[in-house]
Amino acid sequence: MRTRWIVVSFLLAAGAAAACEEGTLGTSAPARAHGIVNGVVEEGFPSTVALGTEMGGPSAMCTGNLLTPRVLVSAAHCGDGIPIELVQSMGVAFFGTDVSAADAAIGFDDLIIHPDYVPLDSAAGELGAFDLSIFVLKEDAPVDAEPTWFNREAITDEEIGSAIKSVGFGITGPDNNDSGIKRSADMLIAEYDDNFLISKNFYNPNNANICSGDSGGPQFFFRYGFWIEAAVHSWGDQYCTVESGSTRVDIATEWILDQIEAVHGTRDVCEINGWYEDGVCHPFCDLADPDCAPDGGTEEDGGTDTDADAGPDGGDDMGLTGGCGCSISQRSPSAALSALALALIAAFVLARRRGRR
Repeated sequence: MRTRWIVVSFLLAAGAAAACEEGTLGTSAPARAHGIVNGVVEEGFPSTVALGTEMGGPSAMCTGNLLTPRVLVSAAHCGDGIPIELVQSMGVAFFGTDVSAADAAIGFDDLIIHPDYVPLDSAAGELGAFDLSIFVLKEDAPVDAEPTWFNREAITDEEIGSAIKSVGFGITGPDNNDSGIKRSADMLIAEYDDNFLISKNFYNPNNANICSGDSGGPQFFFRYGFWIEAAVHSWGDQYCTVESGSTRVDIATEWILDQIEAVHGTRDVCEINGWYEDGVCHPFCDLADPDCAPDGGTEEDGGTDTDADAGPDGGDDMGLTGGCGCSISQRSPSAALSALALALIAAFVLARRRGRR
């Protein structure tokens, strides 16, 4: 299994933070429960929810993302070791931007941990594997919390330097206590391996990163006019200032579809989510979407109306501004400078990656 010499000191979840405070992860300082560093408060991404409890007041411990109205994907370490009875009786998914004023709070019917999950072992320098779990809601999510597609295509070298957006309810720095608010951050893929997309603060716009409490939250690509989940937040360094890794969902496509089928009776996510003949072209659907007419949709569908790489504002695939990350300094460069910096960083990462081969 791949190892890293940097001390990986927390698993971004409240439970892992508690373990750090007990000194069980081999760290020299506790990793408290906090949120995304150098990101922005996020009013969008209604599919991204906080995972926590209402006992003693609403609190967020992890993050998850809806794939269907009943099924959400998160990190295995967010629920590993917790009796299913407790998940069902006390666990809650909070919808909205702030858990203290949630739009809705729905409990869970089930929690399934990936069968090949291997926990992170910081003392041994091992990052673990298949840090994925599925939470099943007791009832359908609110209608306005539309699920997102998840990536099923293998990651390749072409993705090095690509933009990703992280969303989570964690803290904004290792000494903060501000979890429970949804934030997002723009980041870059610095490298990848068989399990993880890896991002480094130094390369990211605004030195963004994920932090404690962002565990299980999504990293999105913007493709074909849609935000598509590429990975699930898994680990980071002690102070959220160096690097982080998120488990790729493409490595577990069949397992994820198995869980969806167990709940809905079909593996066709577009059918479950009502995406056929809804007036919007969904080029990634399992079956041909009737809305993807030859004179519309993406260029890959033969159309010319939509730029497959364009963001929702007509810009590049970063789409929204800001991000979900973990950095010390707070900066707000102009849009022009941000775009230039992003282009230079992406080029530098790609050149550095190629230079090591």
